[in-house]
Amino acid sequence: MPLTNKIQPSKDAFTESKASAKPIETQQFSEYAPDGRLLGISCKTKSADLLRAEHGASASRDPALPPRSCRDIHREMVVQLWATFDNDARASSAFAPHRVMLDADTTSYTGSGWIGSPAEAYLGNDGTLHLRASALFAEWRDWRWKIMPKSFRGNHYCHLVAPERIRALMRSEERLSR
Repeated sequence: MPLTNKIQPSKDAFTESKASAKPIETQQFSEYAPDGRLLGISCKTKSADLLRAEHGASASRDPALPPRSCRDIHREMVVQLWATFDNDARASSAFAPHRVMLDADTTSYTGSGWIGSPAEAYLGNDGTLHLRASALFAEWRDWRWKIMPKSFRGNHYCHLVAPERIRALMRSEERLSR
């Protein structure tokens, strides 16, 4: 199935953008620090159950599996980044994967609530790196959303700490204070 990922040029344009199921189009925005470092990536997509409803059962992952969280994406980033480190990089890393805590997503139920709740990277009291994603998740078939306009249903949005930033934190190229 063809998919288009539209990269928005500004946060305002991203805020106004909408993902679509037909045709499948996702929205993405990258947030940078004033010094040019990539801090976060935000994405808007449609929920798996809406994609199956629009395109058939094979359009998305097995409905018997639980929906994936934004935290799952952070987990994949950490694992994939660690796999790219050579032995020297691993030995000198401040945070091996077992020292990266993946906090539960901060979940919002409205776009305005979600847009104002960025992902976080912080140093916990236990000295571990904590990553917290921000999510908006409203399944298409969830009875709680049936009375809402269709535009509110079938959405899955994530604010994520950028993999470049996670790599820098793991390798002590960026430091966090408590």
